[in-house]
Amino acid sequence: MPKLPAILRHLVLLLPCVLLPTQVVAKPSQVNYETIAFLAGDGHHYTKYTTTRSDAKRYNVFFDKAETLPDYLYINPNRYEFDESAGGANVLRFQQGSYALISQGDYVNSNQPDLSLVRIDQEGTYTLTTWDGKKQKNGHYGFWNEPGNFTTFAAAWVFPENLQVIDYHSNRRGEWVQRGNTLAFFARDVNDLTFEIRYRQQAQVTFFEIREQLQDIESVEVAHNENSVTVILENQILFSSGSASLSDEGERVIFELAQSFAKSEDQHIVVAGHTDNVAITGDLVKTYPTNWELSAKRALNVVHALSSAGVAPTRLEARAFGPFQPRVPNNSEDNRRANRRIEIIIQQK
Repeated sequence: MPKLPAILRHLVLLLPCVLLPTQVVAKPSQVNYETIAFLAGDGHHYTKYTTTRSDAKRYNVFFDKAETLPDYLYINPNRYEFDESAGGANVLRFQQGSYALISQGDYVNSNQPDLSLVRIDQEGTYTLTTWDGKKQKNGHYGFWNEPGNFTTFAAAWVFPENLQVIDYHSNRRGEWVQRGNTLAFFARDVNDLTFEIRYRQQAQVTFFEIREQLQDIESVEVAHNENSVTVILENQILFSSGSASLSDEGERVIFELAQSFAKSEDQHIVVAGHTDNVAITGDLVKTYPTNWELSAKRALNVVHALSSAGVAPTRLEARAFGPFQPRVPNNSEDNRRANRRIEIIIQQK
């Protein structure tokens, strides 16, 4: 059986901190739980800090059988027992009621995608669900404590700047607080908590706007990754053959793009010129000795057009690659046409 990602095991079996009644001298009067997950830019890797503070005499934390001590970067107190003898779970036993853990992992289970706690839909929206829908033998689920409820419960998710929270909800009443890039939940006297949080890459907003804006124009491609959106325009949309001057259609397309760019002052826009590998000949050589000069002039003219349409010059940059970064081999006319292009990269600052 493949080893489950640490985050999957931790959320299903570990985060629910179990206080066994058979091992407690007296029921604790206070059980205060806190967890903070720091998400990576890809939206599914994480570093997480978890702690429980209580006045119990002992505290047991249950782990999936696939979990081992090296999966945890920090354990406090340093005096503990890691018990692998139980049939259903490994147990981390503390001779006090308070502890702290730091772990790293992945919400996405690449070996068993149906067990992933983060799912990404076709539109690129992330959905984080902290419970797999299955109850434990003792009837508990999600984040849980035994015996009794959590006196206080706090959970927080810290998102990098390239991620934007869409919405969130829990199955228990509590107070949600969103400050900057941190989403937090606070509750008292609760147990068996589950959460669902949806979020997306900041670049998605620009991606969807531009894709819709250019959907009727042929030979245009819009793509996005974690931090940027790239608009790829084949040169025949913008320029006549051998020319660096924008056509009427090219000016219209650039003007429409500029209207979207002008809305977001936190974006840096790079215009990159590319050509095929066919050498420039004839009188054109006097103006553009090589494809490098031609790609540079085309990129600069697009930059000037964006600036004239209202995009701040401080946000604009031109680059020239000539024939040296082809998309496909220059071995056919169709491929050479695909390589003759302008790429506009919209980067989140």
